[in-house]
Amino acid sequence: MVHRMISVFIFLACAHASDNKKLAVFHFQNQGLETDAAQSIPENIQGELQKTSTYEFLDGQKIETIITEQKINREDCADTCLARVGKLAGADQVLTGTAILQDGLYTISARLLDVESGTTVHEISFDSQDKNELLQFGLYYLAAGLAGKPLPKKNGGTKMYTVTLEAIAIDETDFFRSAFGEPYPVYIILTENSSPIWETHVGHLRGYRTLKESFVLALNAESTYELQIYDPGFQQEAMHYRITSAAGTWPFQEDRHALGERSFIELSQKLEPGIAYKPNKKI
Repeated sequence: MVHRMISVFIFLACAHASDNKKLAVFHFQNQGLETDAAQSIPENIQGELQKTSTYEFLDGQKIETIITEQKINREDCADTCLARVGKLAGADQVLTGTAILQDGLYTISARLLDVESGTTVHEISFDSQDKNELLQFGLYYLAAGLAGKPLPKKNGGTKMYTVTLEAIAIDETDFFRSAFGEPYPVYIILTENSSPIWETHVGHLRGYRTLKESFVLALNAESTYELQIYDPGFQQEAMHYRITSAAGTWPFQEDRHALGERSFIELSQKLEPGIAYKPNKKI
């Protein structure tokens, strides 16, 4: 019975995999972007699409071999030509597109071509005046559309950062001790639109401690962030410290924040243009 169930599972998994269209990924025509940035676009879109398990991707080396054997000039290979190469490689569809920088506006247009007809079966575009947003959130947005997933909301400024809790100083005047004289642990929680997205705690601390605790997060232009610092043993609003920022900013943009009269926390941030966009996960 167990063997039969395993066989059925394997059959269903294989049947599901065979439903995925085979996709050949080609370069995007570049009109004004830096060469390195333009060349990274199809590779990064493929990386995002692979997370959706929507397509089966053909080996890039096989495609390169066909281009060489057919003596195809890449610069002159338009949609019909790309569809023909994709068909020779065994693809169902071809992914290509354009990347444009004009008058300070970056635009990426991604297209899926049917290899039989050479016609466009799906096209989606994303534009921004910020190159980092284009190459992070923009590629995430395009991949969602190409995979037939709900499109994430465009919020005009989403970027990835490494943020760091550098250090914290806890003074007796700002935090409680237990009835036995022991310091309570200090909890640190970051919320996005009131939902926790990260937390840590520092045990039984009084004085200054270096933390150097880093994590990668998305700063969304329309979200509000709040960093809460408190001890859970004897909670009192006057000693529950909240660092709240305006929409589209967060506490990591300032190096130091006071916690009461003598305590403080030190923070830092680093923009990460090379990290693909990933929504912050609620905890």
